[in-house]
Amino acid sequence: MKIAIPTNNAKKVSTHTALSKYIAVIEINNHKVVDRTLRSNPVLQMAKDSVGDRGSRGLGAGRIISELVSDVDVFIAKDIGSGMRRNLSASGIRVVDTDKQDIKEIIDEFLQEE
Repeated sequence: MKIAIPTNNAKKVSTHTALSKYIAVIEINNHKVVDRTLRSNPVLQMAKDSVGDRGSRGLGAGRIISELVSDVDVFIAKDIGSGMRRNLSASGIRVVDTDKQDIKEIIDEFLQEE
């Protein structure tokens, strides 16, 4: 199972999915973490480039991030827009809302479930 989580520092869940620096992708197999990677979020740079124009709105964040994580099974986030949620779900990715901040705590819960 692969889990994706928006983050700015690989330790905490980002408050705003579209503007997170990275998407952490954690692969779990046989109740163990077998791989961890950080994927740069291209939406963040697009938003910086359009400051004063339209911010993060209308950049296609839902489409871009769903393509960035098309190989994951679960996407866990604090704040996720309806368009991004719809795109992830349409790609077969389960979207899980969380109020937790600590990525390790979230992963530990998935290790127990898996």
